Amino acid sequence: MSKEKVLLLFDKNRPFWTKKLVALAGESPEELDILESLGLVAPRGDGFVLTEKGKEQFRRWAAESWLEEEPGEEPEDIVLEERRLELALRFDLGFKGFKGHKQIFIRPKLSFFPNLPKDRIYSYTAGNFKWLFMNDPLIRNMQDLFPRDRKPKAEDLKTLEKWIAERKVSIGEFVPDLLCLNQCDYEYYWRDNVPTDRWGLLNKDRIFIRYLAQPESATIEDFAEDIAQYALFLLDNRLVYLPSCFDIDTQQQSTFTWWIWCVDTVSQAKELSRKLKPLANILAAPASPTDLWLLTMETLRAYDKKAESFYEFVDEVARCITR
Repeated sequence: MSKEKVLLLFDKNRPFWTKKLVALAGESPEELDILESLGLVAPRGDGFVLTEKGKEQFRRWAAESWLEEEPGEEPEDIVLEERRLELALRFDLGFKGFKGHKQIFIRPKLSFFPNLPKDRIYSYTAGNFKWLFMNDPLIRNMQDLFPRDRKPKAEDLKTLEKWIAERKVSIGEFVPDLLCLNQCDYEYYWRDNVPTDRWGLLNKDRIFIRYLAQPESATIEDFAEDIAQYALFLLDNRLVYLPSCFDIDTQQQSTFTWWIWCVDTVSQAKELSRKLKPLANILAAPASPTDLWLLTMETLRAYDKKAESFYEFVDEVARCITR
């Protein structure tokens, strides 16, 4: 069954695998050679992708295993795909999820509203950065329509649909490289649900990660774009989907929502910290309560423990720039 298990790793969210990453996932990397000899995978760069024959076999084996998965397509950027996958695997291996439940998603397709023009989101001139969107009339209208301190109810979704249609609200796409959800003490929470929890974030800590392949060329505008989408996504959840239970869960415990930029090396992180630190709290303000962190693949690869919790894990491998 080993070759079947390895082939089924190549799903739509994980289309590129190297031998090192297959080993990191706990499977036998030698199976890739067997799959290649059978014409099911083909070499690309340092790793492999599915062939057309491999995609057909994937569907057959997935159906036999009762898996509702689709085979992966060859990615445009295999280096970026490799980094995302390694990041997901090392996050999964890094902590136990003490008495709880953890989920890790690669490039989840999320959305936010309203999707405002850039000149209504922030201004950045002569080194001075200022957020604008929290005072935008459309945001103010949304805050009035969906008070943050109310209890969520199913009718809110109909109200949202009507508001979007009447105000012709534009919806934007929000796709972080990684989303990690962690729910501690699962047995206390598994019965809790609300009808408006669109993204499955109720009673969970959340980590959103963006990988930067070339951090030295990233601008303040690039970071502002990341945080604008992140902040608006959080605002939608705090106002519409999970009012009164997003930052404080149904058991009256605090939940954590963090943003992480990940780079390859410690030296890159140090340089990025020098660039971001003076503006970090300003950047984080519209998403608060939150924290912004920097993480490196270098540190992740050197981490040889399994932390008890994701709090301990992140604190040991990343550096917060908003405290």
